[in-house]
Amino acid sequence: MSLRQLRAFAEVAECASFAAAARRLFITQSALSESIRLLEEAVGLRLLDRTTRSVALTAAGTVFLEEVQQALATLAQGMRRMDDLASLQGGEVRVVAAPSVLAALVMPCLPALRARYPGLKVLLHEDGGAAVLRAVREGQADFGVGGWHASALNLDAEALLRDRMGWLARPDDPLLARPGLSAADLAGQPLVGYTTDTAIHALLSAEPSLPESVLAPALRVSNTVLLQQAIALGLGGAVVPALIARHPLLQGLGFRPLAAPLIERQVMVFQRPRRSLSPAAEVFKAAIVAQARTLQGQPGIEAVAR
Repeated sequence: MSLRQLRAFAEVAECASFAAAARRLFITQSALSESIRLLEEAVGLRLLDRTTRSVALTAAGTVFLEEVQQALATLAQGMRRMDDLASLQGGEVRVVAAPSVLAALVMPCLPALRARYPGLKVLLHEDGGAAVLRAVREGQADFGVGGWHASALNLDAEALLRDRMGWLARPDDPLLARPGLSAADLAGQPLVGYTTDTAIHALLSAEPSLPESVLAPALRVSNTVLLQQAIALGLGGAVVPALIARHPLLQGLGFRPLAAPLIERQVMVFQRPRRSLSPAAEVFKAAIVAQARTLQGQPGIEAVAR
């Protein structure tokens, strides 16, 4: 049984004529008759009663026509959805990313994408570290964006940029004006750090030369909102990657990359291996890659996306 045979049967049933159905299908009457013969042979029942002047459905043909029409309608709907995806008039893109990446790379892409593809649905989920990779690996997201992590070895990864750790503080903090600021200059300073379950904490903990005030700050927070409030209240500065300093909530603060030690984070796009992205996801990913290039030259940021 073939799709061609099913369409031939549906046309003959609608037209009640082999000649009219053949014209609609742009085939000869003999080819149409052969398709109907093969279909009846496949189902094991006569579907059409033919006379020299008319064609009518048998009882079995009436039952079968209802199923065929439903199947053809479902197929047509599926093809329309594929056309929508191909033209980016529909479909959904699911992206999981670290908070700083969402703010600096992902969100800025949305106005232009929405203007060009108003039917595109986007689902953004904020997470960090290994959680980003887990969401991608388990198929909960089309792709993820975040810092490199050892558990990414079984995923496809494309580098976007490198950002350096630096000092984030109120604009009047004298350390921001110090040339060649090093981590040693932060010894004894009041600091606000991220909680120990974050990728930033893990990155700092891997650098033993950092002073104790950086490795074990008196105050830890779990998100950017709390970090901004703590610094604004004068509770201390923070050592963070340059991309975080570009978060809209932190724009009123000052940032200076550390000259020593040089601590860098590599931000990448992750996706499951041997899995093609949908057209919508490909467009969104390309927009993020392009956005990463625009950050080249910002303090502590080096774009590496091609």
